[in-house]
Formats: sequence, C-alpha cells, structure tokens
Amino acid sequence: MDALQLENQWKKLIDKKGNGFITMKIDAKCKPDLDLGINSKKRRCLLLRLPKSTKTNFRGETKENLKTSFYVKENCIVLELIDEYYYTLFNDLIISLFFKIKDLENHLEYKAIFISTINKWSAFLANSRNNKLSEDVIKGMFGELSVLNELLINTTPQKVNSILKSWQGPYDVNTDFVFDNKNIEVKTKSIDNSKVKISSEHQLDNEPGKSMELLVVSVESNYNSKETIESLTSTVKDSILKLNGDLSILFEALAQKSLFPSNLKEYNNYKFTLKQHITYDCNLVLDKNKVFPRLIKSKLPIHISKVKYSVNLQDLEGFITTIKSF
Repeated sequence: MDALQLENQWKKLIDKKGNGFITMKIDAKCKPDLDLGINSKKRRCLLLRLPKSTKTNFRGETKENLKTSFYVKENCIVLELIDEYYYTLFNDLIISLFFKIKDLENHLEYKAIFISTINKWSAFLANSRNNKLSEDVIKGMFGELSVLNELLINTTPQKVNSILKSWQGPYDVNTDFVFDNKNIEVKTKSIDNSKVKISSEHQLDNEPGKSMELLVVSVESNYNSKETIESLTSTVKDSILKLNGDLSILFEALAQKSLFPSNLKEYNNYKFTLKQHITYDCNLVLDKNKVFPRLIKSKLPIHISKVKYSVNLQDLEGFITTIKSF
C-alpha cells in the first residue's frame, strides 16, 4: 500500500454511484475489517468494523479537521476528514495505520492501536497559528532533516523507528541524535563559512561509554533551488513509508518546533541547496596529543556554565571521518 495505490482506491470509490455512505475494503490482505468510505457529505472516511459480538466504550468527538464517531448498529468506528485541504496527510495517516494493524487478529489490539493513532494524528491535522520561525531556525532544521534522511536511506524496516526516535534535536536535549553507542551533534552552516556555533558546554561532551561526533552540514541559500523544508520533509516521509515506519514519530518531532504539515509551506521562501555532510570525531587524538577543540563540562571551572563559543573548522581535517558531497 502506497499513496498512489490509495489514491486510486479513492477514485474508484468516488466513481461508484450512490447517495448514501459508500464504502470499500482497503485491501483484501488486511485482517481487520478496515474500509475506506465516502459519506453523504462527500467527505473521505476511514472505517474500522469491529466484530458484532464485541462492545466498546468509544464515543467519538469532533476536532478541528477530524471527526470520530461510533455507529452502534454497525459496531463501527468512523474517522471523517472535515477539511479536504488535508487529503495528503489523511492518506499518510491511513497508510501508517494500515501497516500497523494489517496483520493483527486480536480486535482489542487493533482497536486500541486505531484509537491511539487517530488521537495522536489529530494534532498534526490542526491548523497552526504560531509565530513564524526565523531563517536560521529553519536552516538548522533543514540540516538535521538532511542527516535523518541519510540515516533512513541506510537503514532497514526493522530499525527505522529506532532511527526516527534517535532524532532528539527538536526536543532541545544536549545533542541532536542519540544512539546506544554514540551521539551526533549536527551544525548547519553556509558553504562559504568556516565556523560553527556551539551553544553550550554539553553539546560536544561525551556520555559515559559513548563516542561523540560533530556532523557539519553545509548548504547554500539559493532562491533558484527547489529544496525547502517542506520538500525535504516530504522526502523523509517517503523514506519512512517505504520502510513501513511510524510517521507520527517524525511529525511529533517537527511539532516541537511548531512545524506542522499545515504550515511547512509558509517557509518555502527559504530555499537551500545541500552541499556537504562532514563528520568529525570529537574523541580522536592526533599526533602530539592534538585533540578536537571543544569546551566540555568536566574541563571547566565549577563556577562557569552556559558557555557559548564558535569552532573554526580550518586545519581540523585530521579529525574528519567521513565526507559526503551532494
């Protein structure tokens, strides 16, 4: 199941004649009774039909762009999209949910996943009315997303959700990517700049038993480019869907910075061309005991904190472990 197949399903459903609620099973291989539907208001719906013998306390509610209902006679939970502007995101929700429950036979299990998923996604379909973010913030998020996309390109369906959860930058933790054996701090700069800004003594510090890497993303602000944070998010989203990953993990992370599918296009005036990813090993010791230049908590006097500084990357080639040009 992908977006094109799903849209073809909607087209077949819309072409069916009828004035009432028209439905179609989403896929013959899906074990739960999951249907697409077009209701009398011509709105797209997703239906989960529960076994007739089961009972549920679900009552439904109406939110900004989604409505959930429970049809007692049919023993069916109905998710209705109120605003057609969100067709694409609604399809994403359906595909994500389909892969989560398609092989489940226990109705209590797939019902719980259905309800929890639509509750989580309702925030992503809400209109955003937050103040706009600065170009520097968008550039930083663009850089982190480009790193996330590279990690997804090189992972497997078994590891995709772990990769997504490793992205902690939007949650304002010490480092941007947190793994079991290492942490990665991502800094995004203009291609013609040789310095990156470090905002605290914790960003390049080691956690016990882990290595520390600085991954520098170089971009060019280019108003003729087609690359924006919206287009890169779409690329990352496609990578996740191909791996049957959980899209809500991505959208939850973006939401921490007040970025939602509904407002990403507001930042399309910021266009970037991705140039390079360069990774530096912050733990490497070179000849003559040369170490990577960084300020860390354990090396500072106890009365000094909240340190901000810049690292000049010139003459640090010896610490480079990987270079990727785009």
